[in-house]
Amino acid sequence: MFEDDYGRSIPSRANNLSDMIAMTDIGGIGTLIYHTFRFKDYECDEAKDGTDTLAPIVYEGMEPDFDQDNSVSGATLVMELYNMAKRADSFDEERSFALLMIDFCKEIAHPYDIDWLYEYLSDGKVNYKRDGKRISEEAMFPVAKFKRDIENFYYGARYYFALRKIADGEDYDIKEITEDGAYFDGVRLLTKYPRVVMPVADEKYDSTEEITADKLIQGMEEDRKAYEKFLKEHKKDLYKYERDDIDDFYKLRDGLLDIIPDFHMRLKANPKNGNVTFAADVHSVFDIAWYTLARYMADVKLVDDGTKEIASPDGKVCVCKCCGRAFVRRADQNRKLYCGEPECERKRNTMRTRRKREKDKIAAEKSKKQVKKTMKKT
Repeated sequence: MFEDDYGRSIPSRANNLSDMIAMTDIGGIGTLIYHTFRFKDYECDEAKDGTDTLAPIVYEGMEPDFDQDNSVSGATLVMELYNMAKRADSFDEERSFALLMIDFCKEIAHPYDIDWLYEYLSDGKVNYKRDGKRISEEAMFPVAKFKRDIENFYYGARYYFALRKIADGEDYDIKEITEDGAYFDGVRLLTKYPRVVMPVADEKYDSTEEITADKLIQGMEEDRKAYEKFLKEHKKDLYKYERDDIDDFYKLRDGLLDIIPDFHMRLKANPKNGNVTFAADVHSVFDIAWYTLARYMADVKLVDDGTKEIASPDGKVCVCKCCGRAFVRRADQNRKLYCGEPECERKRNTMRTRRKREKDKIAAEKSKKQVKKTMKKT
């Protein structure tokens, strides 16, 4: 904020699109420059102020593992953080939040102070026998901080995935998104836009079993009755609100833009090629995940606006249509809707078979009607 000669603040005049400087105007902004690493194990500890912490176990023979050439990608971090939060937030999850957190740190990446810790630990001069305890104390982090950071990111990620479905004209489970879970609050901004979603029927057929026309018709009839019952039970809520979420799409999108944190930018040298680029500072895996999510926001537009999904070199994170878990969809898989787990693939194949049978049945009926019309004319 600028001030005049009397110390009064002068408001910015950059209030229109022509005053905005895009990152491409100042050299572009590529992928983040960062490294990730993992300690082999962690233990619960207590800081001097009495707060619960997680501290890595470090000594000779328990040195950390470094990602020297290729760090964990931003897309992978978004996927892993989202799935961990979703799992922890489920009332059916049997493992504690602390154990899930330790699994993430051991298998994916140490979460905090990643820049300076990597630089210090990877120079080859560290004496782990002598300095192990000090490194453990320096890398220690509060459990409450991790919980707060992953809660904020999980909220933003769920909000983003809902916006993507709204933009693409798809239904989404409003109840799952807006209701509170075991640890985290729901996305309250979407509660005033009720969505009626077709209830997913239990699997009636084994994918290896041949689905006859009679079984298919019976299954379709059962699904229709279940849907009609669902609509009847929710009749009072169906037309309670005049506006739909798509009517307020850009207002909702601006709400997500306000949630995404600011990034501190500076010139950094890329250790892989020595090139200097204007990049964001990152101090934690949450910085990387938020930055990745922010880049995804570039193509969150309504389909009617002629948007074309921007390809990401590391792939883009999507939510499985079957199980709801996040997965990384590569640039050449722009139509992939399922995560690829065997159970999800089995259901996808069954649904695809049902749709094909239904289309064939409709086509056969049309063909019969056309034959009858032709016979009448003759």
